[in-house]
Amino acid sequence: MAPPSRPPVVGRLPRSLYLETTNRCDSKCQTCIRTFETLEPPADLSLEHVRKITEQFPVLDRVVLHGIGEPLLNPQIFDIVAYLKTRVAEVLFNSDAIGLTLDRARRLIECGLDEYRVSMDAATTATYRLLRGVDRFERVKANVARLIALQRDLGRRTPRVSLWFTASRANVEELPSFVQLAADLGVGEVYVQRLVFNGLGLATDANALHGTLRAREQAQLAEAENRATQLGVAIRSSGLTTPLASFRGGDRSARHWAGCQRPWTLAYVTANGNVLPCCISPWVARDYRALILGNAFTEPFAAIWDGERYRRFRTDFETDTPPDPCRGCGLLWSI
Repeated sequence: MAPPSRPPVVGRLPRSLYLETTNRCDSKCQTCIRTFETLEPPADLSLEHVRKITEQFPVLDRVVLHGIGEPLLNPQIFDIVAYLKTRVAEVLFNSDAIGLTLDRARRLIECGLDEYRVSMDAATTATYRLLRGVDRFERVKANVARLIALQRDLGRRTPRVSLWFTASRANVEELPSFVQLAADLGVGEVYVQRLVFNGLGLATDANALHGTLRAREQAQLAEAENRATQLGVAIRSSGLTTPLASFRGGDRSARHWAGCQRPWTLAYVTANGNVLPCCISPWVARDYRALILGNAFTEPFAAIWDGERYRRFRTDFETDTPPDPCRGCGLLWSI
């Protein structure tokens, strides 16, 4: 028997919010939609806009400050974090750490950020350049090491620093060395993500691992997990499982997207104020304009959240023909 459909009207605002603080970036990642397409005009989210949006939410447990862009390029990023920490329990973002100068590292600690996720994807200069599109591997390593050292000098435990690795056939051989790199830098956590593929650059079906692991690739994932145990580094993947379990796949049901809770539990706002169903959706949507559910700069958030476009999105999500960006989710990429 099919589970009952969830209602199109939620009735209360979500407690988790993603805010894209900028859509500008200093990397040219060959797996990122931004490198190949311009979805929205360049913009930074201002502190004023962050205030106006978040003040509409009775309760926020978690705010994630990233999207298609590098948060450290927003000149108000530290003020934004400091403001949010006056009313939100957990604030975090992903970063390429290219611009993490000593002054910014100090401000990152002082503003109260809870978690700083460093996207690297490689354990060597050549693979970093191939995937990230820029020659900044040594700089990023130095910047992360300096942040960790500064935290120790100041006796601070936050932000919690982790290294992130989007695994594909182009880099999976380096995952064990990536775990070693984390240990060498003094970073205690490694996260391994599935590739979100859309056919652009290296974001291709042929480069993806999920559900198609070969024996050699399974061995690399297993070795990475074993090395993490030996080094005392936590290694996790989507859904807080292990990388090996995540990439083996297994859910081949007709409605593989149905386990997602995001249309009912979180919202994503771009640097131009557009509200999208989640941070993954712009990477794979064939019709980006149709993905926009409202604009948080011009409309009350409650009117968007339970408005006509969001209601239609949730209704379609519960059918056998879900919205465009959700059709492969949970099987081909993401959750």
